[in-house]
Amino acid sequence: MSEFVFRHAGKWELVQQNEILYIESCNKLSKVVTVNREYLLSTPLQVLAEHLPGDQFIKIHRSFIVSKLHIRGIASTYILVADKELPISRQGRAELRDKYRMFV
Repeated sequence: MSEFVFRHAGKWELVQQNEILYIESCNKLSKVVTVNREYLLSTPLQVLAEHLPGDQFIKIHRSFIVSKLHIRGIASTYILVADKELPISRQGRAELRDKYRMFV
């Protein structure tokens, strides 16, 4: 699946997978942040994660999934995506190391 359909302002919009910057868990909702706008969904983060390709998206924290295409920098405690610092958990750091073959 290379696209998703989200509801925004009373209409359904087609969003390409490569437009998604990151997805954030907000209580029982999920916020999908794209290049153009944000979508608030009633679908939990874990359910969305099941429909995302593992080669393009990385779960860096229990509350964040990021697109590898939009990562601009990696620090020890956060990741930079579109000028926004997102926290990285220990498990998320390990997954990043595996996906990027980071050498420390």
